[in-house]
Amino acid sequence: MKKSKKVLFIGSKKLGLRCLQEMYNLGPDYIAGVLTTDDRDDRRSVLKDLEEFAASKRIGFYTARNNKETENVIRKISPDICFVVGWYRIIDRKTLDSVPNGFLGIHHSLLPKYRGGSPLVWAMINGDKVVGTTLFSFAEGMDDGDIWAQEKIEIGEDDYISDVMARLEEKAVSILKDKYIAILEGKIKSYPQEHGKATYCAQRTPEDGLIDWKKSAAEICNFIRAQSEPYPGAFTIFNDGKLIVWRAHPDDRSYYGTPGQVAERSGDSVYVICGDNKPVVLETVEYEGMKSPAGSIVKSIKTRLKSG
Repeated sequence: MKKSKKVLFIGSKKLGLRCLQEMYNLGPDYIAGVLTTDDRDDRRSVLKDLEEFAASKRIGFYTARNNKETENVIRKISPDICFVVGWYRIIDRKTLDSVPNGFLGIHHSLLPKYRGGSPLVWAMINGDKVVGTTLFSFAEGMDDGDIWAQEKIEIGEDDYISDVMARLEEKAVSILKDKYIAILEGKIKSYPQEHGKATYCAQRTPEDGLIDWKKSAAEICNFIRAQSEPYPGAFTIFNDGKLIVWRAHPDDRSYYGTPGQVAERSGDSVYVICGDNKPVVLETVEYEGMKSPAGSIVKSIKTRLKSG
């Protein structure tokens, strides 16, 4: 009888949990362990859910605080293949080579586009109308390994990143349903990326969410939608404090004034002039820890919102 491959799941966050659950449903005997990180300080953490799932299925559960501990767990489990979803540490060449069938992961872009960190955020900031998710093999370079499968979706003008992430999550799970067992049984092959078409993403920090009111209204709305929940949010400076903009939309009228200037208040909405003389209409904001309609926070058309 042919020996089953040992699979180590490495990951975190909601997508990681969904993928682990699907992998277990498809082949419970393959899963040899679950490795995650203690990310309880992250609002997106599902650490408790991962631990409870592993316990309920009697799967070994491990947390790693650094690369050394990650390597130790991999050495202990000695898997034939690793599936990685929601992991934010570099896995070095020696560790990659230590697993016979390698490491496979989910990356929310249509590789080779948007290799690197926060690919979906960057795609939405750039105004891309089509995005996707890719199942690929890890290699020594940044997200440059062979591709097993890709799925794409269209982004609507009113979609926020949580909407797009939810649809991509379903696509990623669908990929696993179609490909996971076939990969383990060696029934399909991967194919190389077109490296000449690669683009790259720099890592982002919460401070990168500062709105530049000199940009166009459309660009600013893309910027806001790309960093809405579950991310820290795009923000501006109001009364020397941080005003996070969670919901906003562009307006077609022309307003002449200084970028960042409040031109109009209408009920709960606040109209802010942008660099193309079009306004962004602020709907929902957060100030001093309180999320509110924009009109209840920004109450004067004398207000100038700042970009730093």
